[in-house]
Amino acid sequence: MRVLILVAAMVAGLVACNNHRGRESPYSATLTFSLDTVYVDPGDEILFLRDNLFVSDLSPDKRYLINFNRSELVAERIDLDALKLEKKIQFEKEGPERMPVYFSGFRINSEEQFLVWSNQSYGIYDQNAKKVKDLELEKIAADLLGGGETLPMGLFEDPDQPGRLLAVIMQWKEEDYFVLDVDLSTRSFQKIALPELAPLKDYSMEILYDGQFMGSFGVGVYPVAGKDKIILANNSINESLVFDTNTGGIRVVRWNTPLLGERRGYLPPAQVEETSGAKEEIIKRSREDIFYGRLIWDDSHERFFRFSIKEQFGQEKNEYGQYTPMGAEVCLSIFDENLDLLAESLVPELKAPPKKHFVKDGKIWIFENIADEMAFIRLNVE
Repeated sequence: MRVLILVAAMVAGLVACNNHRGRESPYSATLTFSLDTVYVDPGDEILFLRDNLFVSDLSPDKRYLINFNRSELVAERIDLDALKLEKKIQFEKEGPERMPVYFSGFRINSEEQFLVWSNQSYGIYDQNAKKVKDLELEKIAADLLGGGETLPMGLFEDPDQPGRLLAVIMQWKEEDYFVLDVDLSTRSFQKIALPELAPLKDYSMEILYDGQFMGSFGVGVYPVAGKDKIILANNSINESLVFDTNTGGIRVVRWNTPLLGERRGYLPPAQVEETSGAKEEIIKRSREDIFYGRLIWDDSHERFFRFSIKEQFGQEKNEYGQYTPMGAEVCLSIFDENLDLLAESLVPELKAPPKKHFVKDGKIWIFENIADEMAFIRLNVE
């Protein structure tokens, strides 16, 4: 194993910001960032980096990371304390233990099992590649999930009510969101609509091919579990929706700050024809505007971090006709557990959109592929 330490310190002035109650924040000070970079020792194996850790999750105790190669159904268990590959876990593609290929996402639960979801399959697997339970949500809520026209964004177990699951679902064609509250013991459920997310449609662009719907671009919704709540951040409006898992109540926390404003300024057209040649220019303009990131929890300091990005492009295109990124302006926001904004600052040391990132030991770990090696830039905020 080798560890490369690159330390850079910088001081950034914080801006006075408005919090979600509409009053001006009195918080004004300076932030100090320090960076170092560490490498993961793969031993004699080759780690799967092609998806930039897109399908990965941190263990509840923050000791290890599971990185999935979905096409091969192999889970890589990375020891984050020792910075080395512990083992690879091979899952089955067929038979009673099968895991769906190219599933949407997964979460490591408190029993260190994998809670896995796709648009027509929901199950729990252990780390010996055995299927612990078929949750059968697509059968319990067949009218909502059985047709394959939904996309699960996240699946959460209620730690205080065994057998209760909460799924955040998008109906992908209509771009409507809802929470599915499921009681596995009675095989019953309740659908809770989320009309508060409807304004996001203004930032979504349908992609057509010869007039047929092929997909969409522009909107991202990022659910994360908190104590007695699920928080849904998004990339287009400077706000988060908070769903109370006890009462079912919903509130929206909004911010409007000098650095990030209250929402994205550029509205893409509602539709674009793939063959028109206009799509890449629209995507470029959209990515040059602000994209708000996901919330990540720092349990050692009881605070949330969030990166927001404005990308920079030249006029060159790659072999796929896409504009080549030249860099990015990265901003870090810090919130307390109630989502009151504490600080917001540019991070000049970060020159590109952070890939997969999480908090461990009070530092933000940002994945980076360096010469085909798994590395993490660790950002310390003081």
